[in-house]
Amino acid sequence: MHEPFTGVLLLPSSSAFGTTTEVTLTDGTLVAVIHRQTWTMRAKFEIFAADDTTLLATGQARGFWGNSYEVLGPQSEFILEYAFSGWSGPKKGTVTLSNGRELTTEGNWSQRDFTVSDTSGTPVAGLVTTSSAWTLRGDSLAFEIHTPVLTMLQAISLAQTVRTAVDASRQAAT
Repeated sequence: MHEPFTGVLLLPSSSAFGTTTEVTLTDGTLVAVIHRQTWTMRAKFEIFAADDTTLLATGQARGFWGNSYEVLGPQSEFILEYAFSGWSGPKKGTVTLSNGRELTTEGNWSQRDFTVSDTSGTPVAGLVTTSSAWTLRGDSLAFEIHTPVLTMLQAISLAQTVRTAVDASRQAAT
């Protein structure tokens, strides 16, 4: 979970009223379980190891406007922060990793299609929806990391943070 990672992570949508998502590799190997807390103003989520008992990280919105998300480890160690403009929503954002490295995100929040790039503008990962446009649960995601700039835990954290920010933007727009 803490070594540089390249590959594809699948984050299927949870059931309409569910709060749990299993994160797998493309071969079906379970690597983590995400629990969302739906009855909170801070859009909190927890990431557990595949055994669903070992807490790896917690994430939640920060700030008055909720346009910044922070993910911390079980001992409150910094994993990443995702920040974006309060005016445009999560179309463009900045990711700060625990080693100080910065990445940028750009994409279409209504279609859940994002590119993650390094500071030179080179794409290092892509987050896309794998759901049909006509489904009630259109937030199944695939996160393909091309360059080993994220650990698996950071990749899962970033994908869930973007998903949470998009969900909050959609709710605010309705």
